Amino acid sequence: MWKKVLGGSLALAGAAWLLALWVPQPAAPAWGNLWWWRNQLILLTGVAAWALMSLIMLLAVRPQWLERPLGGLDKGYRLHKWAGIGAIVLGLVHYGLQLSRSLLAAWVGRPVRTPRADWWLNTFRHLAEEMGEWAVWFLAAMLVITLWQRFPYHLWRYLHKLLAGVYLVLAFHAVVLTPPAWWAQPAGALVGLCTLVGVLCAVRSLAGAIGRSRRHAARVLSVVPQGAGVLEVACQVRPASAWRHTAGQFAFVTFGRAEGAHPFTLLNADQGDGTLRFAIKALGDHTGQLPLQVQLGQPVSIEGPYGRFDFRHDSAPEQVWVAAGIGATPFMAWLESLQATPALAPRVHLHYCVRHAGEAVFAERMAALCAGLPSVTLEMHYSDDAGPVTPAALLAGTSEAASVWFCGPQGFAEAVRQGMQRLGRSPARFHQELFQMR
Repeated sequence: MWKKVLGGSLALAGAAWLLALWVPQPAAPAWGNLWWWRNQLILLTGVAAWALMSLIMLLAVRPQWLERPLGGLDKGYRLHKWAGIGAIVLGLVHYGLQLSRSLLAAWVGRPVRTPRADWWLNTFRHLAEEMGEWAVWFLAAMLVITLWQRFPYHLWRYLHKLLAGVYLVLAFHAVVLTPPAWWAQPAGALVGLCTLVGVLCAVRSLAGAIGRSRRHAARVLSVVPQGAGVLEVACQVRPASAWRHTAGQFAFVTFGRAEGAHPFTLLNADQGDGTLRFAIKALGDHTGQLPLQVQLGQPVSIEGPYGRFDFRHDSAPEQVWVAAGIGATPFMAWLESLQATPALAPRVHLHYCVRHAGEAVFAERMAALCAGLPSVTLEMHYSDDAGPVTPAALLAGTSEAASVWFCGPQGFAEAVRQGMQRLGRSPARFHQELFQMR
């Protein structure tokens, strides 16, 4: 779905640009004139980049109504990432075309100047061009440090927040430099709508209002090290009636203001008492230091729940659940949620994949939960002993109509997805919770 939204946004921008070409011009377009083509490409890359930038701002405020069509907020973050990459690349091409003026003049000669349309915003053209130039360089730097996963998250988070201000700068750039004739055409309507939506979202971000209606005050009930770098933290939301979640969802948890909110999958089913459990793997600086920082009774902020990693939306006759490492957390919540109504459990082949027995921190609890669900069969895989489990082994004994629900490292996910294709299984039957939100 995210590819359709990304492609649709670019197609909409391209269609608006094409429609502007069909509107009668004061002078016939010189189709063989390189200067004319340069100007048109500047407009095309500009409106396409602006459409994606506005999409980024909309996704940044985490709108609840977008979760269903996108398949969950985690999928929305994937769209946010690739829309950001696309917008920055288009912005750099847009700026590069602007810089090509001297090179093109030396090659084909300077263009014949035509009178500029009388437009009240022309007063701000020079300022808008300079502000746009600085904004593009900032975006280029953000692209580099975002893709560079070793860049410290807490620093990246503060820089990322500045993007809302950068968007407002680019909104000024876009409105001032949009051709006056466009404002009476679909292209101008698109620029105006994108700007309006994006500015409202940027202001909301700068005001710190993102997720405000879904934030809950809570306190830490227990902190239990589980081994293998996994810390289990239980929190209590007050009042308990303010919180409801379904198995497979996640929440943003803020243990300290300096580090900010981090997404963690809920380990337990909702019992109606406001108790939330999280299993947190030490995968970075913040999660590695949590055992030293989290204390009993500590106040925390919890925002959510988010996500649609829910097997109940699946009509497949049987399911394969692949829990890799800390990716076991949503499956633990699912198993717990089914204990009261085992007859509602689907036919499931559950594979718990870890490197060795020391990493299987949920093995005993998972086995006990599966024992109460006759339709669920559990199989353990230790890669240090038997080697990496293959997609063929995961799908063995299942029909072609079986679906796969996966939670674990991205590399393993891609191997399973590609293995399904090689085995003739439809990739549409592969469902995944995405860990990576940067």
